[in-house]
Amino acid sequence: MTEPFHAGRSLLHGSAWTVGLRWAVRGLGLINTFVLARLLSPGDFGLVAMAMAAVGLIEVLGETGQRLALIRIPAPTRDDYDSAWTLSILVAVALTLLQWAVSPLAPLYFHTAEAAWLIRLLALRTLIGGFENIGVIAFRKDLRFGADFKFQILQRLATIAVTIGAALWLRDERALVAGILGGRVLSVALSFVLHPYRPRWCTRRIHGLLAFSGWMLAVHVAQFVQDKADEFVVGGVAAPAVMGNYAVAADVATAPTIEVVLPVTRALFPVFARIGEDAGAVRAAFLDVFAASMLISVATGLGMALVAEDFVRLALGPAWLDAVPLVRILAIAGGLYGIMQTGFTVLGAVGHAKLSAQLTGTRAALTVLALTAAALLGDVQTVALARTAVTGLFIPGMFLALTRVLPVTLGDLAARGWRPVAAGVPMALLVPLAQHAAPDSPLLRLVLAMAAGAAAYGGTLLLLWRLAGRPEGLEAVAWRALMRRR
Repeated sequence: MTEPFHAGRSLLHGSAWTVGLRWAVRGLGLINTFVLARLLSPGDFGLVAMAMAAVGLIEVLGETGQRLALIRIPAPTRDDYDSAWTLSILVAVALTLLQWAVSPLAPLYFHTAEAAWLIRLLALRTLIGGFENIGVIAFRKDLRFGADFKFQILQRLATIAVTIGAALWLRDERALVAGILGGRVLSVALSFVLHPYRPRWCTRRIHGLLAFSGWMLAVHVAQFVQDKADEFVVGGVAAPAVMGNYAVAADVATAPTIEVVLPVTRALFPVFARIGEDAGAVRAAFLDVFAASMLISVATGLGMALVAEDFVRLALGPAWLDAVPLVRILAIAGGLYGIMQTGFTVLGAVGHAKLSAQLTGTRAALTVLALTAAALLGDVQTVALARTAVTGLFIPGMFLALTRVLPVTLGDLAARGWRPVAAGVPMALLVPLAQHAAPDSPLLRLVLAMAAGAAAYGGTLLLLWRLAGRPEGLEAVAWRALMRRR
């Protein structure tokens, strides 16, 4: 059996597990958000979102990539694992102290006194997380995605139980803080329960781990900036309630896309790390994943934008209607992000971490400039539009750079991506017609709109696929499954 087949099978198996994991985790997370939205106000969410923006901005400095380095090392020793764990603790302590040190400055930027104590409390998340059992990285390294699934699901269930319980009792922003900290404590405890490895203090391999981690740190910092700069900007110019609307809108609008595409990229890293020397295997696996991400991203991004109002009414409630325009805009941003993200992951996995860092840094810089101008010249919707525009404009340059280091061409990408884009057109035309004809009920209107969108998108995709000669891909998988059911 050829190596490309093994790689593709590993990728398919890993992607299935991680997609299932992210769907389960994100589904639970969205249910958690929907419940909390009925118990707490946009202002409560906004206060915690402001504090988490500040905490996250410092916390991302701890993303030194030591875990990904362990995945890339063919046969890591105990010293490698123990040094990675030791480095995690040292970084967590340093970052927690830094978060406490800057917390008094937060009210000056966010214009609310509560930001300081919230940051000091939430900084404990960073400290606690540094002690997580490094052994759990073996779940991904050894492609044991079932074990990783169990670990992630149990973490999420524990966090949800703590958060909802606290919300029923406290009914304010303290419930969200309790959920974040309680979830992190339980996560660390679970890491020791589910994996038998017991790390020890060791510094012998830290230098070697940092040799890989430098560029990955740059990638993670730039990634955080480009993903969260909009919330940070909004928090500096808007009231907590506006910030709450924006943060929740960004969460629910992008979830349908991100929670499918990111699991695939999570599975990509260990698989591509193994096949990085086989150009044919890399090409075949990447194009398959790119085609799948295009198909999913167009459907979920455009679909969420089309049904935003009824979705918000049903899922969040009338108190959140100000978030509807933001959901429409940010859903498109999420779709564009999903299309682009696969490229960044494969670059790091096959040894082009420097190029990945350069591209991510360039996009982050453009994002900050655009969002700052949008905040100064417009309102919160202008910020959302700026985020969407930067993402869309960066995609061509991203894939042009990709073709220079990977065995793919722009023609390969266009051949895999044109059908989902074309299928989005009839969906965009049919869904508003279905909404107009539906009864005056948000639930019925949402159901009919989703059914019409799925029929238009799926039917057009299958038609175009047959006209293109029935190439392999998700359409082929769907067609075979459909035929088996007949």
